[in-house]
Amino acid sequence: MSVSFLIRTFTLGVAGLGAIAGAMLMIGSAQAAENEHRHGQGSLQILQAENQWQITLSLPLDDAFGFEHAPETDEQKSQIRHFVAQAESFDTFIKMQGNCSLQGATVNLPWPFYADGEPPRHSENAHNERVHEEAHSHKDVEAVYQIGCEEAIESITVNVPAISPSLVSIDAQWATEKGQGMQIITPNDNTLFLRRKN
Repeated sequence: MSVSFLIRTFTLGVAGLGAIAGAMLMIGSAQAAENEHRHGQGSLQILQAENQWQITLSLPLDDAFGFEHAPETDEQKSQIRHFVAQAESFDTFIKMQGNCSLQGATVNLPWPFYADGEPPRHSENAHNERVHEEAHSHKDVEAVYQIGCEEAIESITVNVPAISPSLVSIDAQWATEKGQGMQIITPNDNTLFLRRKN
């Protein structure tokens, strides 16, 4: 995921500009260190501007669906529909301490997915080796949440086994009005504490 994507999808207030600037530095340096696709490991980015939060969860396709290519069978399509339904409900995967409400959820797949039918057919000439390789390369699925919170949020709990039983860890990064940080989330250590303790 690129920083420009975060900026385009996150509605900014004046107070949010500082959080975004810090987030861009933090996310940029973290992305440089981990540009490779790793099974069993996801990422979570959390941004705050006033009472608006954006949470982005990225997972390898194999961990989310059990396969890394565009769905080819009814069972694979069903697995994607099931994951998307869970991801869009938000609190199946992530719980925020405090009075918050989901304002929007988007699940981004690396290829077109037609839940109720087949994609349009292309002519044989339109199919080439590059398209075939892209369809079967290592990619991620991304769930992006827009959250409104009426009070300060001190912690976020991530239900790692509900997201995927094959996930070993999730690299979490956050930039809020209280500061920024990073933490590795595991099934046994799955709560982020976002406020500094005095």
